[in-house]
Amino acid sequence: MRFLVTRPQPDCRRTADKLRYLGAEADEAPMLVQRVTAPPAFDLDDVTALAVTSRRTAEILGNHDQAGQLEKLPVYAVGDSTAQALRTAGFQTVYSADGDIEALARLIGASIQTGPVLYACARDRAGNLEGLLNGAGIGCRLSEVYAMEPAKSLPSHVFRHIADGVYDAVLVYSARTALAFRQALENAGLHENLGALIVVAISEKAGEPLSGAHRLKIPAKPREDALLELALRA
Repeated sequence: MRFLVTRPQPDCRRTADKLRYLGAEADEAPMLVQRVTAPPAFDLDDVTALAVTSRRTAEILGNHDQAGQLEKLPVYAVGDSTAQALRTAGFQTVYSADGDIEALARLIGASIQTGPVLYACARDRAGNLEGLLNGAGIGCRLSEVYAMEPAKSLPSHVFRHIADGVYDAVLVYSARTALAFRQALENAGLHENLGALIVVAISEKAGEPLSGAHRLKIPAKPREDALLELALRA
């Protein structure tokens, strides 16, 4: 079996390697590319804590010129994966909400009385953590540290494989990735080939831009292990 993995790096490589370990072939075509937008210096005056909602942010902060200062602050992470990435990046005091944006806001609200909290985040992000914190009387200082930009094209061998019907399935993890993939097909004049593809998407929302696929398959739970299991049965 051969699959096309479209999520951004380094997750694209991790997923492709999992498929290879399971005996499948996998091509990597990250449809979103990270662009770091962090300021040269964060305004840390009176900042009492950090809020982080992605592993990418953890890596960027850990490599920032102010990393030594940032790592001394308590940091609140949205989930365990992000918390582990923060610890790996050198942060000393890390708390995990083990949930979503609302759970993170509750954890911060129960842990500190005043801010400001420096919320380092992506340009395009889910939820409204800053609004939730401000509503709870905790100041929030937002700083966008990266943006995920659509890839302009696909590798030439991927175009050939799509045209030749080589892939057993295309794996999709977000609506933005799906939209970028569809646009790349249209730009290459391969939009009609979408109708011959099997797409396995992490959720209905993620797969929606590729609803014109021959088959759109959604796992019962929005988890990678469930997605890969479904793909291998494609």
